[in-house]
Amino acid sequence: MTSLTFLGTGGGRFATIYQVRATGGIYINDGGRLHLDPGPSALAGMRSLDLDPALTDCVMVSHCHPDHYGDAEMLIEGMTRGGHRHSGTLVAPRSVLEGGGRFSQAISTYHQSLPREVIEVAPGDRFQAAGMTVEATPAVHSDPDGVGFRFDTRAGMISYVGDSEIDERLFRVHRGARVLIINLTCTTRTKIPMHMYTETAAALISDIGPEAAVLTHFGIGVFEDGVEEQARYIEKESGVRTIAAEDLMTIEVGREIVSRPAGPPPRR
Repeated sequence: MTSLTFLGTGGGRFATIYQVRATGGIYINDGGRLHLDPGPSALAGMRSLDLDPALTDCVMVSHCHPDHYGDAEMLIEGMTRGGHRHSGTLVAPRSVLEGGGRFSQAISTYHQSLPREVIEVAPGDRFQAAGMTVEATPAVHSDPDGVGFRFDTRAGMISYVGDSEIDERLFRVHRGARVLIINLTCTTRTKIPMHMYTETAAALISDIGPEAAVLTHFGIGVFEDGVEEQARYIEKESGVRTIAAEDLMTIEVGREIVSRPAGPPPRR
């Protein structure tokens, strides 16, 4: 059994500034424990679910925007017991680790010295993290170094598209995923460049055909137009079961894919 716990389902500037929903990223438990895109409020979400940061095996950041890395340094401190134990893995693209262009280094040199391993990734790279084989996937976003990820878990392939507009490479690289996680930052009415919106999310989900699609990382426009309304539209257009994630929701991926509301995940 693999579990996905959503420590926050908000995203984008204003949903993050006002914490319309939490922005703590996704906690993946596949035997190893991986924290993906720990934005602001990640630690608060872990506290509310009694998840111990010291048990984290990997901190993973997809790109250099604060709604994806805001709590990363403190998660690294937790993973390494305050820096007293060189353990765990940090995975991130160049912009996060080194900066470049408009972006400054998001994780300090000091914090990069704490984990046992630091892996800089670009699209197409394959590596091991928290016991899983992971592939970094392309993304078209305002951080040109940004990526998504494919996770080869015990329950099959789980794909995280990350922040990206629609691109023909996404159709190819995420094919075969049992669960496809989409960052739905805007709706068709509020669409902005380099982000997924309702119609493009439906097109991607329809073409890939996962067993379930999960929507998260909702921006202000999605809340204005209705999260559930976007999920219903996408499910109707794609023919794929579509779950609008909620803060602290856990999705269990086993023989079946089951979602359950906020509550501590089963200890394994």
